[in-house]
Amino acid sequence: MFDPRYPWLAVGFLTVLATGALVYYGALVSGMLKDPLMTRLRMYGSERHYYPFCRFLDILGAWSLMIASMLDALRDRSNNVYAPAIFLTISAIAFGGSLISRQVRAVRELLPEWYFNLQRHASREERRRIAFAWLRIPKKMRWRLNGDRNSFDVWADMVRLSVIYGARDPDDPWAAWQ
Repeated sequence: MFDPRYPWLAVGFLTVLATGALVYYGALVSGMLKDPLMTRLRMYGSERHYYPFCRFLDILGAWSLMIASMLDALRDRSNNVYAPAIFLTISAIAFGGSLISRQVRAVRELLPEWYFNLQRHASREERRRIAFAWLRIPKKMRWRLNGDRNSFDVWADMVRLSVIYGARDPDDPWAAWQ
C-alpha cells in the first residue's frame, strides 16, 4: 500500500502547507477574512491592487497536484485509477483559470466582491479611512462584519458618510450653541 520509495514526509508537509494556504486564500476570496485586504488599504503611497482570486487558483492547482501524487503512490495497481486523474484535471483547470484570470480584468476582479466594490465606489481617502476604522472596532464586530456582507456594506457607508461630512459640521452656525 505505501510505496517506500515515495518521499511521504516531504510531500505530506508540503500538502499541509498548501492546505493551509488554500484555506487562507479561500477565506479571502469568499470575503470571510477582510483583515489582510484592509491592511493593504491602509498603506501610504501609491495604491497597488491585490488580486487574491489568481493566487487562490494557483494554490488550488498546486494542492491538487500534490494530492494526485499522494493518491497515485497510495493506490494499488489493481485499484481504481480515477482519483489521481480527477485531481490532475482539477489542477489543469485551476492553472488554466489562473492564466485566464491574469489576462482578463473582469475575471481578475471577480472576487472578493466587497473589495472591488470599495475600489470602484470609494475614493482613496475614503478607503484609507474605512481601513483605519476597521482597526478601531472590536473583534466580535469584525467577525460579524466578516460573515455578513450587507452589514459590512452598511458599516462602510457609515464610515464614508463620516469622512464626507465629518463628525460635526464646521459651517453649522448652531454648533457653537450645542
